Amino acid sequence: MQYKLHSVLAAALLAASFPLSAQTIVTFDDLKLPAENTSYLQGLKQDGLYPFTSGNATFYGRISYDGGMQSLFNYSNITDTIDGTFNNMWAAITGSGVDYSDNYGIAYAESDESDFGKSVENGPKLSVPATGAKVAGAYITNSTWGHHWIKENYKETDWYKLTIRGYLKQQRTTDSVVLILANGSGEVVDAWQWVNLQSLGLVDSLTFQATSSNTMTPFYFAIDNLITLDESCPSVQHIAAVSLNEESATINWSNIIPDFDARYELAWDQSATKEPLGTATETDGTTYEIKGLQPATTYYVHIRTKCGDGNFSAWDTASFQTLASNTIAGIQNSKTKVRISPNPATTTIHINSMEKTQVAVYNLEGKALIATAPTQIVDITNLPAGMYLLQVKDVHGQWTENIRFVKTN
Repeated sequence: MQYKLHSVLAAALLAASFPLSAQTIVTFDDLKLPAENTSYLQGLKQDGLYPFTSGNATFYGRISYDGGMQSLFNYSNITDTIDGTFNNMWAAITGSGVDYSDNYGIAYAESDESDFGKSVENGPKLSVPATGAKVAGAYITNSTWGHHWIKENYKETDWYKLTIRGYLKQQRTTDSVVLILANGSGEVVDAWQWVNLQSLGLVDSLTFQATSSNTMTPFYFAIDNLITLDESCPSVQHIAAVSLNEESATINWSNIIPDFDARYELAWDQSATKEPLGTATETDGTTYEIKGLQPATTYYVHIRTKCGDGNFSAWDTASFQTLASNTIAGIQNSKTKVRISPNPATTTIHINSMEKTQVAVYNLEGKALIATAPTQIVDITNLPAGMYLLQVKDVHGQWTENIRFVKTN
């Protein structure tokens, strides 16, 4: 199964957050490189195995043939996605790591001399506390050289895939996971793909094996953000209030592991603590509407993952503020509907009405920020980025209900 990297876009980000994480992410960003656009193995000349460790995983690179060949695992910050030759062998086709990070892992899987259609198995060894636990998954993509070579040489029936296996005490687990990196129909992976590895079970090491119908395929692939569970329940992230009203708020969040199958406990109060003071509500999914709140009040929402084995993640907490009452500064709202555009906006907002009209802009606490003479265009250039409320005086001389808009930089 393949997953693409998702980003979270919310109408209003929460003002405070206390992130906690019990899993470990192998980002390769904790490893240093001497300069931009280089890799670890490129700075080594003497033959031998060269281990490097990120998070709870240790990988091994190899120098051989009197320094003339680099193979197995490497880490890189090369950004070149254009040069599709051997000279650019340690570049990922994405030009960066997951979430545009600098470093990423990259591998040349050495061919099996008995069958050039496949590579030998090789991969990282895990250290405590990841040993004997599940691996959540990793992001994988093609190398720049491999991507260009496949585009230029594959026939319609060709394919290239990566098989990932788990081992515990040198015994292979019963399952394996396969990622199709390319086929002859022109489908060649060019973005980071999430690969779920939980089906491998309890492991202390992983292996990767490249196979292809075309024995000339460069057996390269890139890897980033390998997530080990460390015998723990993965935490939540990206908590955001995507809809705010005077008495309610809709909260969205995601799990640090994409598409993780779990339930969640959620609680809210007015305490800026990591753990809730009151009783939590259990819920499926990653969206929940909180009702019965007070207007113009700051609340803290606390969320944690409940895993199937009965374990819980640490609490993650963030704050939001309900909107002020619809009656702002003594002005009564009417039911007249007015449309504005664009939304979000950066410099100006257009009032979609036949005639010019007075406009008022407020912050979420009800403080008046802009008051205009009759107009159809409102200049918001000087407002800081964030969410605001807008009211328009209608043809009856009444002020409309609050219209929410987002100011961007």
